This record gives sequence, structure tokens and C-alpha cells, in this order.
Amino acid sequence: MITSTVLEDENIQLEDGRKLSYATYGSPVPRTTVIYMHGFPSSRYEGKLWHSACAKRMIRLIAPDRPGIGLSTYQSNRRILDWPADILALADHLKISQFYILGVSGGAPYALACIKRIPKERLLGVSVVSGMYPTKFGTAGMMLQSRMLYWIAPWMTGLISFIFDTSMGKAARCSDPQVFEDMLEQEVENWHAGDKAAMKDPKHWPTFVAMMREAFVHGSRGASWEARLEGSEWEFELSQLCIGSNIGCPLTLWHGTEDVNCPAAMVKKAKALMPGSNSHMMEGEGHVSFIFNKADEILEDLIGVEEEEDFIHIE
Repeated sequence: MITSTVLEDENIQLEDGRKLSYATYGSPVPRTTVIYMHGFPSSRYEGKLWHSACAKRMIRLIAPDRPGIGLSTYQSNRRILDWPADILALADHLKISQFYILGVSGGAPYALACIKRIPKERLLGVSVVSGMYPTKFGTAGMMLQSRMLYWIAPWMTGLISFIFDTSMGKAARCSDPQVFEDMLEQEVENWHAGDKAAMKDPKHWPTFVAMMREAFVHGSRGASWEARLEGSEWEFELSQLCIGSNIGCPLTLWHGTEDVNCPAAMVKKAKALMPGSNSHMMEGEGHVSFIFNKADEILEDLIGVEEEEDFIHIE
């Protein structure tokens, strides 16, 4: 009996000639589709962390690489608000008329941009998990390394690209895969204890290594531009988003109270600007520590009453 499907190296060609790569996880006979916005730095392989939970619920999870990440073509001078057009092009290619969006960590700005730009008739709901919000909300409580990155990247993007490429990029391209894994393991040592335990779990660690490696192995321009965008003005205000099950797009925010990657103070300020949204603050949890034991609840909350798609396309 077939219960799940994985297609990790798919791609389409966009109208401007760029390639958009994506992975497919979850059910091969889906009742609905969730499009996944991976974190930063990360890649389409991150979607595999949600594979089993999606398969159980007959959800197809589509996880695209953003421009310059993984196998997706780099896009010069792109904006966060350019991303929804790529998502619509991907949905149209796959003949998906309606879908949900799940954005995690650095995928949050892109998930929220989709609320701004994608018609309500197509976007059924959005959930943001451990989301990154505008740095103008304040970065107190964020790890020093991350604060410095978001401060420098908007002004010296090329320098950040060089630093990424001579560290993570060089290790990712090394013929000995253990070199990159050892570097990532050292980085994780500085994280919240719950996050470290979740990531180092043998069930999850190979996926964390793969998704991070893919973010840098083909070059570092995409990752450095991501840092630039997330550390800059987003070109839209959260207060401008039409949110709510009656008047706009349903939105739920999930966040750990001890998150040092994207501090809880940021999500509280974001929630105040989006009064139609719902939030779940996970007491004592970090950035990823609660995701695995709450995956079922997060997906059930997002999907609600499942919608039938007009079109189902299985490769």
C-alpha cells in the first residue's frame, strides 16, 4: 500500500527563463496541498521534516527553493514581494487551484508576502512557525551572530556572500561530507538545549545536514541576498495585510517563548499589528524544539475543514 511520496529534485522554467526547483513530500493521493516556505539558511529538503505528518493527513507538501538557493536560479535585485508570483506560477504548473502555506523561520516574510499578493480565492490559509519578523521590531534576545548578520547584510551583501562561501560554502562542496557535518554540529552547540536535542535526534539530523548543505553547495549569493532582504525594510507593513477567516486569509502564528533565533518579543509585536491572526506561544520552547511533537496539531489547525482541489496532479 502506497502511503507517501518523495520527489526531491523537480523544477519548472518560469516566464523570465529562471528555473524554480522544488521537492514534493507527503501523500501521493492528496486531498489538499500545502506550499512550504523553508527557513534561512535552508532549502527545499527542509520539507522532509514534515513528510510523515503530511502523509498521514493526505496532504501534499510542495517545498520550493527560493531564487539562488539549491537548484533555483539566482534572481538579481529580487524583493520579498516578488516571491508570490513564483508561487502562483508553480501552483499553475501543477494545476493546483487552491492551497495553504506553511512558513517556518526565515520563510515567514515570504509566507506573509503571499497574503499580501495572492488572491483570497486561491490562498486558503497560512501558518507561520518560529517566524522571523522585521528587524525594526528589535532584535533583543537574538543570538549575537544573527544580529550582526542582519545588521551588516543590507549594506555589505557581497561581503556576507564571501564569508558564507569561504566557510559554509567551501565545507558544503568538500569531497568529504563529514567536513560540513562537523561544522554544522559545532554551530548547533550554541543553540537552545531543546533545539539542539531535536536537531541531533538521529531521525532528524540527516535532513538538517542535507537542507543546510543544499543552501550553500551551489553558491552563496542566494543565502546572502536572503540575509539582506530579511535585515531590510520588507516594502510592506504587517498592518496592511487582510487577515481573518471572514474578511481575508486565516493566519496562525506558532512560536517558542525561549526562541533565540527569532525572539518571542518580535512575534508579539507582529501579532499586535495583525489583529485578525491567532497565536500559540509555546512555553519554554526554542526555535525548532516543539515542531516535531506539534506537527500534527500545526497541520490540523492550518487545514481545518479540508478543501477539495479542482485539480490534482501527480508526477
